[in-house]
Amino acid sequence: MNVITRYLIREHHIPLTATIIRELSQHLETSLHQQYTIPLSYLNIYRTRKEFKLMKSIQHRLKKGNYILRETDKSGIFHIGNSVDYEKKAEAYRQKTGAYIGLDSNPLWSVFDKVIFLLNDLRSKKYILSWQLDKMMPKRDTVQLAYLYFIPKPHKAGTPLRPIVSSMSMPTTGISKFLDKLIRPIFDKHARSTTIIDGVDLIHRLEAYTTNGYLKPKTYFCTFDTTDLYTMLPQEESLDILIEFLVQHGYQKVQNIPIDIIRKLALIVIKENVFVYEKKFYRQVIGGAMGSAFTLTLANIFMWKWERQLVHRLEVSNEIYGRYVDDIFFTSNDSLECIDQMLDEANSFHPNIKLVRQIGRSVPFLDVLIENRKGTLTTSVYHKEAAEPYVVPFGSDHPDHVFRNTVDTAITRAVCYSTTLSQFEEEIRQMKLMFLYNGYSPRHIYRRLTTLFSKYLLKNFILPMLNNCDEFGYLRHQLLTTSKATTANKVIRISTTNQTPYKNMQNQLLQPTDNNVLIKGKSLIIHHRHEKRLRNTRRQIHELWNSVFHETEVIDIALMVGTYLNQNSKQELSARMIKHIQSAGSSHEGETQRPPDKQAANIQSKQRSQ
Repeated sequence: MNVITRYLIREHHIPLTATIIRELSQHLETSLHQQYTIPLSYLNIYRTRKEFKLMKSIQHRLKKGNYILRETDKSGIFHIGNSVDYEKKAEAYRQKTGAYIGLDSNPLWSVFDKVIFLLNDLRSKKYILSWQLDKMMPKRDTVQLAYLYFIPKPHKAGTPLRPIVSSMSMPTTGISKFLDKLIRPIFDKHARSTTIIDGVDLIHRLEAYTTNGYLKPKTYFCTFDTTDLYTMLPQEESLDILIEFLVQHGYQKVQNIPIDIIRKLALIVIKENVFVYEKKFYRQVIGGAMGSAFTLTLANIFMWKWERQLVHRLEVSNEIYGRYVDDIFFTSNDSLECIDQMLDEANSFHPNIKLVRQIGRSVPFLDVLIENRKGTLTTSVYHKEAAEPYVVPFGSDHPDHVFRNTVDTAITRAVCYSTTLSQFEEEIRQMKLMFLYNGYSPRHIYRRLTTLFSKYLLKNFILPMLNNCDEFGYLRHQLLTTSKATTANKVIRISTTNQTPYKNMQNQLLQPTDNNVLIKGKSLIIHHRHEKRLRNTRRQIHELWNSVFHETEVIDIALMVGTYLNQNSKQELSARMIKHIQSAGSSHEGETQRPPDKQAANIQSKQRSQ
């Protein structure tokens, strides 16, 4: 209701005390109260009690057995491991990388002061604008020390751990997000030719490679992974490469910020990466925090420099080269000995970058299995051996469109990735088993299949199956074309970004945008918490809107009602870790409760007004 009220006051100048606002508020409150007071069904009560009992049982077993519960890397499922084993692996990782050093005291307020001083200094010298200062300036009452935790990677041998630094409320977070929005569009624009967006993008490149006659029976597919990329980034060198990247593409300023100032902002994000782990304070001295918005962009730009020799060599031979963050794919018509020699040389490009390679005529990359069958390209969906058959359970508390989209995405992927009808049918069989295992009804799955077939093949389907290879080929062509058009639109948006080189940007200063503004044109977007007993809320809100505003100009506004979800298990775990970190920080010299610095606050206010 607050969003609606603010909109009516701002856009239509309706006073807060107006009868029409009070009428809408009363009707809406009555409607929600009626829905909340409806008794729960016996089935829901039984399920609630059963799940509560199960949760308490898990908590008891975790505590009694000294186990630890974490969400796994990339898959979204949970992994239970021994706490002692976790700590041994975490310590081994710290020793191997040498990326972290211990600190004697809580560094939070020291970092906060450095950020405040830097931003105020840049604003006073007019290197940044007032709205840019507001975007980056931390708030004293909400800053919080980052914390480190590890998540398991069960799809790899030995279940290694991946370090994640949760820095959502660090003093440097605003700068990190600002730099990411500033630099990422520039990188996306200029590195598009060597960037693989997703599996469909890779398939398009492979099909073009085949059409041009470059795929031969002797062609090898090669993939390699860069080990611990985020953790092993050399900090100063990465910032030098960032400046080199901008200069090489003609940028002396970005959004009127000189590139040397961009380097200063990036430096404080990288250098002041401090956190707490197991009631001890640390600073990261190599690499960046995996969890910081700017780290991914900086890693991509570092790899842009690293890969240039390799890219040039492969492009001369008309081979494919593409990178998805730290995973790289390329084709080669050389011998295995030549490919190994080339990768050995690439392994020596930089001491911090080490490669784990896989070469063959059948290799997986992302979620695509790519095969060279005597000069014929074949692709299919790749399932990792350790992957669990898990999707959003049908009985979970999500809006209906989530379940529809989950099935539609799986079907679309099966069509796009499968080269032949038989591969598609095999993938659909596995897909059905997975969805049935997660509580989806056969009727729901069949309905989504027939809906997709009817949409693209322009005829009605009674049974969810294709009759021949021609139908499948046409359907696959239609979906791949649609996906290609979507990718092309993304590229156009990137290429037309306002992040233009300084020589062409005299009047192209970007104005601030508020991520919380929900008004676009003549539309208003509001959200309510999703619950199954509030299933009809969207319809009722629209009916109330029409009845209250039917004779006013407000009726012309397109009202869109969305939902947001309750906290899931991952968020509950994060909240628990935050409470643990807060108690850890407050137990060290009481530094987390530092009183407000009035002088710093006055300086911030003064700089904004200039």
